Amino acid sequence: MSKSFDVSQFGIAPEDEYTHPFSPDHLDWNESYFFDWYNEDATFAGHCRIGWHPGQQRVLFWLFVYQNEEWLMIEECRLPLSELKLDSTEQAFSYKGWGLQFSYTPQNPLLSGTLNVSGFARVISGKRLGMVLPVAVDLQLEAVGAPHSRGAGEVESHSAQGYSTNRYEQPIQAQCEARINGLAQSFTVRGERDHSWGPRPWDMEWSFLVINNKDFSLQATVVKIPEWPAIKMGYFKGTDGEMRNLTEVDFQLEYNAENPQQAVQGHVSLTCDNDAVISAEVNAITGTEIDITHTFDTPNRTEYRRSLVNCRFHGDYEGVVSPGWFECNRHANDNAVEND
Repeated sequence: MSKSFDVSQFGIAPEDEYTHPFSPDHLDWNESYFFDWYNEDATFAGHCRIGWHPGQQRVLFWLFVYQNEEWLMIEECRLPLSELKLDSTEQAFSYKGWGLQFSYTPQNPLLSGTLNVSGFARVISGKRLGMVLPVAVDLQLEAVGAPHSRGAGEVESHSAQGYSTNRYEQPIQAQCEARINGLAQSFTVRGERDHSWGPRPWDMEWSFLVINNKDFSLQATVVKIPEWPAIKMGYFKGTDGEMRNLTEVDFQLEYNAENPQQAVQGHVSLTCDNDAVISAEVNAITGTEIDITHTFDTPNRTEYRRSLVNCRFHGDYEGVVSPGWFECNRHANDNAVEND
C-alpha cells in the first residue's frame, strides 16, 4: 500500500500492533482495541471494542451496529480470559465460543488489517425492537494516517513501573461487509481505531470527537481525572498534509441526560500546534448508552454514550459537512450544559 505519512511519527512501532506484557500488580490493567466506522451519508455505522483485564480474568466485548434508524447490540462484559487467544501466527487476538466469534488480523502492522465479528445481537431501537438477530461484520481496514500518540503520559494511575503503557489512535478507511439477519451488504466507510494498554481506571470523565472524511481526519479528547487539570489532546490531518498535534480542545456542548439517541449538541473549537483553528457545529444524528457499570470499584451507572453526529465546519473548511463519532462518559448527576 502506498502511503503519504510516516508510520513512526509519534513513536509507535509495528510490534505495538500486537499485545503487551501486563503488570500483575494492577487489577485494573486493561489492554483494548476499538474500531469505529460510518459511511458517507451516516445510514450505516458501527463501533466495536475488545478489551481484557488480566487481573480480573475477564474479557469485555461490545459491538454496536446502526443501520437505517435501527441499533443492534452485543454486550459481553464477563467472557472468560482463558478462551481469548493472543498473538497467534496470524491474529493479534481471537475468541470463539457459545455463538460469538471475533478476531483481528493485522495484514501489514499499523497499515492494514481485518476485523471479523459474528454473533447474535439484540435490536435496541427501530421496528424490530427486542428481537435477537444473527449479525456478522467483516471490516477490511487501511490506515490513512500515522498512529497518533502523546506517549505514555505522567498520570500515575495510568502507568506501571517496568512495563510499557501507551495508546494510539489512527484514522482508517475500510470496506465493510455486513450481514444482518441473512441480508448481506457492502459499504465503503471511514473511521478510527484505537489500541491502549496499561492500568486504566474508569473513574473519570472524558469526551472525544472523531471525524474522518475526504478532506481531513481529526480526533480530539478531553479527560478529567480527579485531582488533575483537564487533559486536552488529539490530532488534525489534512488529506495531503502532516498530522499535527492539538494544543487546545474546546467543547462547548449541551448534553441531554434523558435521551441517549439525542445526547449532545453544540460547538467545538480545536487549535493545532501550527495555530490553525478548526471549528464546527455538532449535532447528534442518533446514539446509544453503553454499559460500563461493572468497571468501577463500586459498580455504578454513569452516562457513557456513543453518538453518531453530524458536523458542519467553519473557517478554512467552511461548507464541509461530515458525520463522525462523539463519545462521552459523565457522572450521571452532572449539569446538562458543560464547557470543557
